[in-house]
Amino acid sequence: MIDVRGARVLFVLDSGPPFSGRDYRTSGVGGTQSCVVLLSEVLAARGASVVVANRVAAPVTDAGVRYVPLSAIGSDQFDLVVLWKHWSDAAANRGTTRVFVWTDVHIPDRANLARCRAWAHVSLTLSDFQRSRLADATGAADLETLGAPIEVADYADAPSPKERILLYCSVPDRGLYYLKNLFPAIRRRVPDARLVITSDFTLWGARPAKDAFLKYFAGQAGVEYAGHVSRPELVEYQRRARVMAYPCTFEEGFCLSAAECMAAGAVPVTTGAYALVTTVGDGGVLINGRPRSWFYRRRFVRACVELLTDETRWNAFMERGRRRALNEYAPGRILDRLLDGAKRVQQRKAH
Repeated sequence: MIDVRGARVLFVLDSGPPFSGRDYRTSGVGGTQSCVVLLSEVLAARGASVVVANRVAAPVTDAGVRYVPLSAIGSDQFDLVVLWKHWSDAAANRGTTRVFVWTDVHIPDRANLARCRAWAHVSLTLSDFQRSRLADATGAADLETLGAPIEVADYADAPSPKERILLYCSVPDRGLYYLKNLFPAIRRRVPDARLVITSDFTLWGARPAKDAFLKYFAGQAGVEYAGHVSRPELVEYQRRARVMAYPCTFEEGFCLSAAECMAAGAVPVTTGAYALVTTVGDGGVLINGRPRSWFYRRRFVRACVELLTDETRWNAFMERGRRRALNEYAPGRILDRLLDGAKRVQQRKAH
């Protein structure tokens, strides 16, 4: 563990809605914001002085971390500056050591990414899938894979008694449409199975989609569309669910929801592509192909039915997934990787 006591650290995220640690633990935040909160709190717990600059309206302190507006950073000097996702003028000319963390897979502006890479001493991504994308866009030098943290404290206790719940807890347009036909096929074989759907677009400041999707699933037995729920409610759903049902069509750059579900003991059944291959690994069922294909749908239904009804099979996946998530995605472990990258920068400077 690298000693950070007394270090001055600045995290800069100039995108999305305003947030703080309190928002993460109540109403919920997006994936990048979640990474920022968890890593900044571990830094603060280890004795660093941590400032998170984002679009918050006024300064607030949560869990030892100070959240400030981007315009209110001031002229303070920082030992480490971590720039998240894309360029911000707030990071310009700051930091003895500079780290860029890219948390996306889409590249709308190559020049923006190139500027971030030129500013940074080391650039990190959440997965090998993202790493290859960023390398293609800006070059392969000084690129490393970081991973993403989850709040392992929420899942440290043994899994709750499981119900025959299939949980969809990602953004609706990443594969939810396919469950309209997949879930009835599952329920015909497991009559007491339930599909619970959480999340919508409000985490990103957009309008909710609950009414539209309620109509889409109207008349289907066993479907509960909860929509956006608080962080404690989401954790409770994850702990009650037996399966994370995610016929993914989106190019996931990490998939925090899959990592969290594994930690909670909900086994992912999802697409064997994108970063899901490395995030889920052997902790879930990865299905090759596209959700619209007959072969994919058949395998998806079979996998969900088996995990709902075969205790031995479910338990084997559950134990592997929990072990993987709680060990690999613990905030302290992810932070150590980030600090290792920063330390190598300092060593190169020294020579």
